Amino acid sequence: MDTHRLADLTRIGEVDVRRVAVALARAFQDDPLMRYAIPDANERRRILPWLISFNVRYGCRYGEVYATPGFAGAAIWLPPEHPTFTFWRMVRAGMLRVPLRLGWPTLRRMMAVEGTAAALHTRCMPGKHWYLSQIGVEPSHQRQGVASRLLRPMLARIDADGLSCYLETENEANITLYQRFGFRVVAEDAIDDGGPHIWAMLR
Repeated sequence: MDTHRLADLTRIGEVDVRRVAVALARAFQDDPLMRYAIPDANERRRILPWLISFNVRYGCRYGEVYATPGFAGAAIWLPPEHPTFTFWRMVRAGMLRVPLRLGWPTLRRMMAVEGTAAALHTRCMPGKHWYLSQIGVEPSHQRQGVASRLLRPMLARIDADGLSCYLETENEANITLYQRFGFRVVAEDAIDDGGPHIWAMLR
């Protein structure tokens, strides 16, 4: 494990990708985006750790991934130099394997959401900023302040550098949480065909 720390958080390396992915998969099991992309609950439970592992690996290689003690929660941040996913970095993180396993219906739904989210990101944040790519807390540890422990140190660092922070959420229940940390909704969009609503938030 990489022992770099931010407050009481541990910056993780690729050796812990699987462990973080499993925790995030449990956190996102009932997320609106994941329910839309993979409607069958058993299929979600089976495939999400594998799917999310690519996002964690990307964050380890090209950003910063932090976990709380015991891996109760984790957050993936992409830095101001490269706050969006790039094709070649996705290739290096192994993401091209995803379409081969997901199948066309799931892939189509994922692409619809990711395309809309990427367009919002580009439109709302043309300048330098940190991107909170993903944050999640194990269901058994939710409402215990874990999300706050993940957010506060990094946001303090971002403030000290005079930079902005951007995120998207497909879960309306999360908006109030982010607002408590100074984020505000700057744009929103919806996916046709029963897909989730997406809120773009800026701090």
